[in-house]
Amino acid sequence: MPLIDVTENILNDEANELEVAYNNDVKVKTAIDQFEAECKLRRKLADARKQINLTQNQIKKRTGLTQQVISRIESNTDISPSLKNLMIYANALGYEITLQPKEILSVGEASNTYNQSNIK
Repeated sequence: MPLIDVTENILNDEANELEVAYNNDVKVKTAIDQFEAECKLRRKLADARKQINLTQNQIKKRTGLTQQVISRIESNTDISPSLKNLMIYANALGYEITLQPKEILSVGEASNTYNQSNIK
């Protein structure tokens, strides 16, 4: 009897469930958006390091961070690196982490967005 690979079907079903949750649950949407932003920052740090031809070992020497911390930052395997470590890493590359608005919101819209994300 031939084996049937159901992996693709399971993954598609899970992706569909996640998309529905993303579109219908403010908490899920917020969590996913925050995770994506974190991954983007981490990719940018790794890309910047490579662009200026520094090795992870050189970053280790510049920062005092362990090889394990540097690797986890770059590979997204650390669930949530500390802001301090991200700032130390960025500084070693000659960058700083800054805050910028995603979009311009009126005071009322910003308040509504905040209130909706804190609904329990």
